[in-house]
Amino acid sequence: MAGTGEEFALAGGRLVVLHESGFLHPAGPVQRFTPYAELIHVTLDSRTLRIGSVRGSWRIPRAAFAQPGGAATLARALRERMAGLPDGAARTERQQALDRRLVERLRPRLGLGLALFCGVLFALGHFLPALQIEGEYWGELGLHAEPWRLVTAQLLHASLPHLLLNGLGLVAVVGLVERQLGPARTTLVIAAAGVGAMVGCALARYEWVVGASGLVAGAAGALLALELFRPDLLPTPWRLPRRLLVGAIVADAVLLFFVQNVAHAAHAGGLLAGGAAALALAPKSPASFAAGSALRLADAAVLALALLALASLARGVANPDLAAAQRAERLLADGAANAMVLNNYAWTLAVSKQPSQGQLEAALALARRAVRETKHRDPNLLDTLAEVYFQSGRADDAVATIDEAIDLVPDESYFREQRRRFTGERAADDRPEPPDASAPQPEQEPEPEVPDFDSGEPGLRV
Repeated sequence: MAGTGEEFALAGGRLVVLHESGFLHPAGPVQRFTPYAELIHVTLDSRTLRIGSVRGSWRIPRAAFAQPGGAATLARALRERMAGLPDGAARTERQQALDRRLVERLRPRLGLGLALFCGVLFALGHFLPALQIEGEYWGELGLHAEPWRLVTAQLLHASLPHLLLNGLGLVAVVGLVERQLGPARTTLVIAAAGVGAMVGCALARYEWVVGASGLVAGAAGALLALELFRPDLLPTPWRLPRRLLVGAIVADAVLLFFVQNVAHAAHAGGLLAGGAAALALAPKSPASFAAGSALRLADAAVLALALLALASLARGVANPDLAAAQRAERLLADGAANAMVLNNYAWTLAVSKQPSQGQLEAALALARRAVRETKHRDPNLLDTLAEVYFQSGRADDAVATIDEAIDLVPDESYFREQRRRFTGERAADDRPEPPDASAPQPEQEPEPEVPDFDSGEPGLRV
C-alpha cells in the first residue's frame, strides 16, 4: 500500500482513503483495505453508496459523508480506478452490464407462486382427508412404488404455523435467488433442491416427511454459492452481507437442531443441491442472462413432471378406497416390506380424518399381517390393530387386542387408556397422549401430523 491518498471523511471520525493500489474503508466495526483489482460493482442511488467486491459488499449512506457530494465523488473515483487497471475495459463492460440488470426491474414470482400453491393444498386438505395420505413422503413406498410422493410431499404441510414459516421462506429466499438468476434458472435450482431434499430423506431412511423447507434450504444454498463463488454476476444492491448470509444459515441449522422431528438430512440435501445447481447454471458473465432454448426446454420438463405428480395425487384423492386397496395389495405382496412399514401405513389410515370403509379394510389386512409377523409380541403393533378394529366398529375385538398389549407392558398407562376408549369409559375421539420416550410406545404416535421438516409428531417435517 502506497502513501496516503485522497481522503473522504465520514461521520464518527471514520475515513475512506484512496491509495495507489486500493482503498481503506469501513467494513462493519473494522477498517478494511480492498484492492481495486477486487472491485466488481459500485452503485450510488439517492440514499446509499454500495461497493461490491469479490470478498463481500458494503454500504455507506450518503448522509454519512462529511462533505456534500462526497458519495458521488467517491463512487466516480472508484469506477475510474477500476477502469484504469490493465483489464479496465472488461471491468467497465461488466460494470455496465450489472447496471443494466439493476434497471430491468424483475419482479420475482416463483417463490410467491409456490407459497400460494402450498396454501391452496393446505386448505383443500381440510375438505379432502385423503390428500395428506396420498401425498406424503413414505419412505420405501414413495421411492419404489409411488414416485409422485417425492414431489407432492414438498408441497404439503402439517400445520398452519408450518405453512406460514415455509411460505415466508419461499417468498423471501426464493425471491432473492430469482432476482439474481432469473426465473428460468431459478426454476431448475428449486427442482434440484427438491431432488437433493428427497435424496437426503432416502439416505436418512425417514419414514414420513412433508414440507417445503428443503426447497427453501436449496434457495439459501444458491444464494451462498453465488455470493462465495460467483459474486461477479451480482449487482451490489442485490447482494446480502456475507456475514449475515452465512450467520443466518448457521443459526437456522443450530436452532432447528433442538426442534423435534426436523428432517435435517432433507435440509442438508436441499442446501447442497441448490448451491451446486446455481453454480452449474450460472452464466459466464452478467451480460449472458437471457434464457436460451435449452433452459426453456428444461423448465418445461420440470413443469411436466410436477403436473404428472399432481395428477397422480388427484387420482388417489378422487378414489381413496381404490388407492388404499391397491397400496395395501402392493405392500402385502412385497416380501421386503417389514412389519413396521405395514404397521405404519395401517396406523396412518386408521387415525386419518374420516377413514372410509375401504381404507379401514386395507388397514386391517396390513395390521393383521404386521402382528402375525411379530408373533403378537410387539405392543405397539397390537395397539395399531386394536385401533383399526375400533375405527371399524369392532369394539370387542379392539378390547381383546389391546388386552394383549397390556399383558406385555402392564405398567404402561397409554394402553390402559386406549382400553378405556374402546370400552366407552373415555370419549372415542379422546385418544390418549403417547407414552414418554423411555417407555414402550406405539410406533406411530397418535394424531400424526404430516411430516415437514420439523414437527414432533409421528413424521418429519421439512
